[in-house]
Amino acid sequence: MGSPLHLHLDPASALAPSVASHSFKLLLSSACVLAGVTHLAFGVLFYQAQVLPMMWVNVGSVLTYVLAAALLRRDLVALAMFLMIAEVAAHAILAVIAVGWESGFHYYLLIAIPVYLANQVNKWPFKITFAGLIAVAYLLLDWYWRKAPPHFVMPPDTLAYLHRFNLATTIALISGLTVLYVHLITQAEERLHELATTDSLTGLLNRRSILAALEREQAVRERKPHPTSVLLVDIDHFKRINDRLGHAAGDAVLCAVSRTLQAKAREVDRVARYGGEEFCILLPHTLHDGALQAAERLREAVCQINIPWGDEHIAVSISTGLACAAEPGETLQALLKRADEALYQAKAEGRNRVVLAADRVNRSRQA
Repeated sequence: MGSPLHLHLDPASALAPSVASHSFKLLLSSACVLAGVTHLAFGVLFYQAQVLPMMWVNVGSVLTYVLAAALLRRDLVALAMFLMIAEVAAHAILAVIAVGWESGFHYYLLIAIPVYLANQVNKWPFKITFAGLIAVAYLLLDWYWRKAPPHFVMPPDTLAYLHRFNLATTIALISGLTVLYVHLITQAEERLHELATTDSLTGLLNRRSILAALEREQAVRERKPHPTSVLLVDIDHFKRINDRLGHAAGDAVLCAVSRTLQAKAREVDRVARYGGEEFCILLPHTLHDGALQAAERLREAVCQINIPWGDEHIAVSISTGLACAAEPGETLQALLKRADEALYQAKAEGRNRVVLAADRVNRSRQA
């Protein structure tokens, strides 16, 4: 057990870039599917219009997106992204040359700009520069090919239909990918929040979260005084379990105790893994008697744990230090210090018991 006031920062914030990169990878994977289906439709359309070179171009585009999807599965995100952008640019330019500016294929170049700006592979200066080059390419294409005659003349009605289809598809793709990306980022933020606030092994709140909850509780108590109790719980002889049976057995004990504490706590209580084999439980609006009853209920429930492990069963018990802040004047640091001192006393008196530090007078209850 260490000082209850020392705050260990969670490493979840370091995972933010990887989570964002995973979201961008999922975005590209979805774009591969959408683009592949779209190019299949274009291939059929050009076949029916007897523009066979563009039909084969679309076949090549479909194969390109199949390859990009395979690269994404291998986590080659940068290569897949550049391959997809190259396909968009090449297909847009070739289609405009083949059937004319009025076909609307140039709109697809616009999709590449927001997708590239959203990527997590390159730095912002490079992203802005590359997106600017795409924009310049679009303007040059507009300047040179808007009035240039196409290589294949399509019927005006077909060309008008193709233009409207490409415009609608571009709007739908940009909107759909934007909504999807926002959804993925929202999920990523929720996952990061979960990683930052919960213990990965037990699923309980972590040390930082319970300290934040205690600070919020203290702020509420200062505005509207009410009693608050804190339990510091330590698994008895946990090091013996690890040394004799291994860390896997220790993890099983931690998980079993965590489930029991969470199941027996009230809905308003906050249960956290405080560090190692130690837990912290916040009991809002709870005085000494109620906190003692809750602590004894938790202790008795943990004593019922019996974990099969190989040829034996692991029995578990806990020691608990309890402190109650009945008046708003006591600080969070003082409350935790009293609970920590009570926990040391519980272990010194033989473990498997609850020691109450109330009004700075320790009382104990034998198991």
